Amino acid sequence: LDDVVHRLDESGGAASAALDLNKRRDAELSKLRSEMDEQMMQNEQAMSQAKKKAQDQINELAEQLDNVQKAKSRAEKERSGVKAELDDVSSQLDNVARAKGNAEKNCKALESQISELNGRLDDA
Repeated sequence: LDDVVHRLDESGGAASAALDLNKRRDAELSKLRSEMDEQMMQNEQAMSQAKKKAQDQINELAEQLDNVQKAKSRAEKERSGVKAELDDVSSQLDNVARAKGNAEKNCKALESQISELNGRLDDA
């Protein structure tokens, strides 16, 4: 009977040690799960912040691109306007040059007529 009691005590001690070991493992597992959950939460926050930062940069670049495109459009309109104005001024200059040529031709013809008439007047 002492032998059975002794084996029962040993068996109870082993079960108690196994129970303590299981409790420590459960506590360690619980701690690891908690740390893992905390790390996942931090990673998700970091990921969310990175996504927000990237989206903000995308929005800023899109706005800059839009501003550049608007500036380009304005510059092209101004360029077209300046080119049209240049063409108009060039055309006016050509007209003035032709008119000047005609006026000089008429002037020479009139001077020639005046000279001829003065010669007739002197002869008369």
